[in-house]
Amino acid sequence: MAGNQKQTGTRSLTPKASETPGAGEASPWRRLKVGSIIFGVVLALGLVLTLFGGGGGTDDKGTPEAPADSTPSSQAGGSGPGAKAKTVKDGVPVGYPRTKDGAAAAAVNYQVARSSPGYFTDPALRHQVLKTVMTSSALANQQAQDDQSTKALMAALGVTDKTAPDMVMRAASLGTSVRSFSQDTATVRVWMSEVVGVPTEKSKMPVSGSWSTYTMILQWQDGDWKVATIDLADGPTPLVAPDQSASSTDEMRLANQEFEAPRYAG
Repeated sequence: MAGNQKQTGTRSLTPKASETPGAGEASPWRRLKVGSIIFGVVLALGLVLTLFGGGGGTDDKGTPEAPADSTPSSQAGGSGPGAKAKTVKDGVPVGYPRTKDGAAAAAVNYQVARSSPGYFTDPALRHQVLKTVMTSSALANQQAQDDQSTKALMAALGVTDKTAPDMVMRAASLGTSVRSFSQDTATVRVWMSEVVGVPTEKSKMPVSGSWSTYTMILQWQDGDWKVATIDLADGPTPLVAPDQSASSTDEMRLANQEFEAPRYAG
């Protein structure tokens, strides 16, 4: 990257198709090898992919088409009539109805809980969240994976005690689809927009955005929906508006302080 190039606080992750080798084959996080983005950024975003993707692996073939009986949730974000959580445990809404809408709301909320700055900077909080959202059989593997990935991500981002308060890590649901449902198991797809980075002039990774679809298998355990596996595919990814440009680091820092993180679905 040229030394006199102005570094902004956000960067589009959707370069022109002609500039993106293998477009459509991999997640947007892994397409950052294009252009002038430095190796450290590629490494950091690759680690984000690993962590967000969970222990179920990554679907590099893209988001599979939903079967004919796939049912969208009644409202965007998985929230719907009767699909509200009963209470909050360790900062995560829990206690969902044993319905399609309940499973969809749980899937959204659990992934949002894994996408906050505190999840990455506070090991105790991370372990509490995982204990709350994962099935008993999946907990140990997910905790080990998230601990390892988080440590590497913080190092790649260059996050220090001084810059940690400015770190941006957010995710919001754009919609859900219940692919299959029974009283004991549900498969839910969640389309999400994610933003990650550190809005400082010398940041190893300016704040960047991506779009992903998570396929989560949930099981009914101990009277609530719990996550058994998480798979990740890139997109659907929109084009960047031609009349918009990335905000400055100062604008991103102020926005992160001013705006509350997206609320849970229910």
